[in-house]
Parts: sequence; structure tokens; C-alpha cells
Amino acid sequence: MDIEKIFTRKIFPLVDIQTPGESFEESLLRSVGLLHQAIQRNDKKWIVTYSGGKDSTLLTVLACEIMRREVEWAPDSIDIIYCDTLEEIPPMHDAALKFLEFINAFAKKKKLNINTHITRPDPDQTYWFLILGKGYPTPHRRFWWCTERLKINPVKKKLAELNHKEHNAVLTGVRFGESDRRDGKMKKAAQCIGQGECGQVLVYQGALAPIAHWKTCHVWDMLALYAPQWGYPTQILTELYGESPVRFGCWTCTLVEKDQALITVAKKPEWQHFSALSDFRQKLLNTTLDSDARVIRPNGIPGRFKLSTRKMLLEELKVVENKVGLELIYPVEEKKIREYWKKDKGDIY
Repeated sequence: MDIEKIFTRKIFPLVDIQTPGESFEESLLRSVGLLHQAIQRNDKKWIVTYSGGKDSTLLTVLACEIMRREVEWAPDSIDIIYCDTLEEIPPMHDAALKFLEFINAFAKKKKLNINTHITRPDPDQTYWFLILGKGYPTPHRRFWWCTERLKINPVKKKLAELNHKEHNAVLTGVRFGESDRRDGKMKKAAQCIGQGECGQVLVYQGALAPIAHWKTCHVWDMLALYAPQWGYPTQILTELYGESPVRFGCWTCTLVEKDQALITVAKKPEWQHFSALSDFRQKLLNTTLDSDARVIRPNGIPGRFKLSTRKMLLEELKVVENKVGLELIYPVEEKKIREYWKKDKGDIY
């Protein structure tokens, strides 16, 4: 199958959204067909949710290629939203920002209606304000407070600014096969909004998922082989991920037993100093598990961190900043935290 001709097709085969493509070409053909179907539904403005990971990078390249190639049915505009949680693993964060810089320069040079946006949580909703200011325990399965505050709410605010409900399609890079837990959530939350000429259209949490059927090996084919040929700086992702099938996210994440992504990064000679982040992440987890570090509720269950604990953690975080040579907590966050401490009732729950 001629890959170049896939982008100019006008008729696409029917697909089952939960069946993986047998080849790279088939995966690409299905995705282009699903995006073509979005245009047929009059969703002519695309909003791509970009995290900096391999899947959202693939999706971004795919959307931009359709516009760059001036495909007959290309969208009127593409808006790429990068949600900066302020807690991303540093090399991954740098790679994402450089990728967005490339997209901006590329769009300007080609005179394409592609725009990038960076969202961040409000100063009183950041990870450090909630941990060190208010004393929240680190996120866990029964109190998973981070995603909504650090990712969902900032993106929702940007979507409202973009008036995304009028002739817009929000695109997400979720895929089947990433994990049993993710697959279960996708199957439970997914909706199929009908059958078009290319088959079912997967809607996951309100967004279209045009690469849901891609195998991981096909994702790497795109990022390591084809995207670089088309000019995209995606090789850095292959270097970051290496041979480990890890998922990149916040370096502070305590929802996993071990942060394999952070461990993988710290194995590289130039990034060995980032092991200090892994050590501090473990410190956060150990402190959460220490009932003496937390205010005990009237029912005997540990609640928020004691004020003394929060002050200790902030001091240690500043030490880690010096070790890694990066700003891990921004001045506006620290100011908000210290202002909150002045009004805090101390260790009274």
C-alpha cells in the first residue's frame, strides 16, 4: 500500500475500532479515514489534546500532515493544547516544548492555520500548593485528586476559550492495548456515534480517538521512521523511551509502586542527577504512609499533613532543586503556600 496515497483517498474501508490494524499502513489508513469522517460530520476545526507522550505526538503529526499536504478535505484549523502539569519528568517536558516550538515555526513557514496552546493549573490548584499548602496526602487510588486539578480543569478552561462545541472535534490519543485498566475504562466510557463510510467512531470522554486501534509497534514506526522523514523532531522520544514499554507522566506520581519512566531516564549518564527526583518521590510516599506526619481526624483516620510536615517537605524540595539544577516549585506557588500557612489553623483538623 502506497503510504503517500493514503492521505489523498476519498473512500475508506469499514473498520472495527477495537481491532488493531494488521500493518502500519492499515493503521494509518483507518485513522485517516476516521478523520475524514469527522470532516464529513462538519467537524472542520480540530483540537488535539497533546501530552508530549508517544501517542499524542503521533496524533499531532497525523493531524498536521493532513493540513500540510493540503488534502482536499483538510480541516479549517488545528489547535493543539499541551497541558503542562508543572510536574512532568524534565527531559520529557523539554522535548514537548521543543516539539511545540517546531510546530509553531513549521505552521508559520507553511502559512498553515495551526496554533499551539499551553495550559497550566491555577496557582491555588497546583500539586505543590495542594500538598505543601493545604496538606493534601499524595494521590492514591481512593483519593485520586491530581488528574482533575492538574489536567482536566485547565484543558476545560482552554476548550471554553476556543468555543470548542461549534463545528469542532476534540481529538485524543488514547489507544486500546496500553493496559487492562485503560482498556476497561475505554470500553466502559466509550460511545460509538454511528457508522460512517469508515466504520465506528470512538468517542472517549467526549473526544474522538482516531488512533485507538494502533499497535505500539506501529506507533514507533511512525515516530522513528516516517515522522522524521516528513521533518518532525520525534527521534527524541525513541531516545527517552528506549526499549522500556513505560508510560511517562508526572515525576511526583505515587499512583504507581515504582516510576519506571523516571528510573529509565535516570539511567542515562547525562540525566543521572534526576535520581534525586525519584528519591524525593519516595519521600513523599513514605511521609503519606506515616500517621505521625498527618493530622488525625476525629474518627481516628489520618487526614492532611501537619503544618510542621509541610514545612519540612518544602525545605527538602528546595534542596532537591539545587541537586537537579531546575526550578521545581515556582515563586508564585511558594508565595501562595506561605500566605496559606499564615491563615492555617495548624494541626487542628
